[in-house]
Amino acid sequence: MDRIPSPNREDPRADDLSVREPVHPETRDAVHIVDDGRTRQLTGDATINPFEISDIMAKYAPTRGEGTPEQIARETDFNWKRYEVYGQHDYAEWLTNERQGWRPVLHEMFPGRFAPAGTTGMVRVKDMVLMERPMRLTVQARQEEYAKANRQILAHRKTRASAPIGPSDPFVVTDRTTRESIEIPE
Repeated sequence: MDRIPSPNREDPRADDLSVREPVHPETRDAVHIVDDGRTRQLTGDATINPFEISDIMAKYAPTRGEGTPEQIARETDFNWKRYEVYGQHDYAEWLTNERQGWRPVLHEMFPGRFAPAGTTGMVRVKDMVLMERPMRLTVQARQEEYAKANRQILAHRKTRASAPIGPSDPFVVTDRTTRESIEIPE
């Protein structure tokens, strides 16, 4: 297709940047990058997970709440909680976390771990906040969640057991309380 030139210009390609001379060719020669001996700390597929706290959990919660009551009483649970989404702080969620016993971890507790030494305030990484609570509260919350799930399963089983069986309903209500061993061929 033929292009129609602008009525105000003779040559429409006169302002084409590819044919212009560099504005300041002398500045390119003046810039000299010095190799200061830096090295790459990550190579290949290696990445740093900023949320990795397994070393903290190993020290403060070695049994992860599965130990004796005396062990659990000495442990502290850590968890990353959402602080904001797209710059919007969710105060209701923050209040719920606090009412569940979670408190923000301060940089002073782990100096130099999540930010340069001397940084103050709560630990925030990519809009997430590191929070802590006594492990006994986590165990209590975990037991409540298990009990709730078991109640839901029992209610579902009762509903299914009382429902009439239709022609396309293959559901069979069974309660298996024993396990049978099977042989695995070598």
